[in-house]
Amino acid sequence: MNVLDVVEGPRLTVDAVRAAQYDALLDGVRGTGGPISYDVAHPKHEFLSYAVHHRGLLAHGSNRAGIEEFEPRPADEGGTRQVGVFAADDAIRPMGFATVSRARRPWGQYNGFYRTGRGEALRRFYVFAIARDPDDPTSWTDGAVYLLPRDTFAHGDADEWISVVAVRPVAWLPVSPDDFPFRRATVRFAASDPPWRIRRRFRDRARALAPP
Repeated sequence: MNVLDVVEGPRLTVDAVRAAQYDALLDGVRGTGGPISYDVAHPKHEFLSYAVHHRGLLAHGSNRAGIEEFEPRPADEGGTRQVGVFAADDAIRPMGFATVSRARRPWGQYNGFYRTGRGEALRRFYVFAIARDPDDPTSWTDGAVYLLPRDTFAHGDADEWISVVAVRPVAWLPVSPDDFPFRRATVRFAASDPPWRIRRRFRDRARALAPP
């Protein structure tokens, strides 16, 4: 029973051929902090998930490309004011942060993430909502997902990882709204909406878009 009204994300099953392609992309830019020239036929979310779950990196999404260093900044996490560089040990949520436009108002996101299992048994579940009309193209933008080393990060609340010192990215990947696998399932929310209503709206929209 789907009591949380979440939707399962793509399964991460990477064969040896794909793994070799992804490793080559990462090894070609690791440590440069520069952009990844993505020249493989597989979805970008799969490559980013491979980098996180198989190469031990963290991910951070931004509308801005070409950031050379992330400085600690204040943010509200789980109702607590914290200062740091924030990242995730998941790749799909950062893709949402990278492609929802912060230039448009009102701006805001509601999302949730749950997982079970590891390796081939890994299953990931999501909910995504934004404060603007998700069917309006101006609600979205091109962005970047940064891959960060874990060295200075500690696990915080709400599935966030936090570094209290500046972090230089390993590399970054340009992403477009169509690279985000839940773009069309994303729903609109208002501040007055209770969480259960947002989640059910998201689940119902994703179900309506699913192939028969």
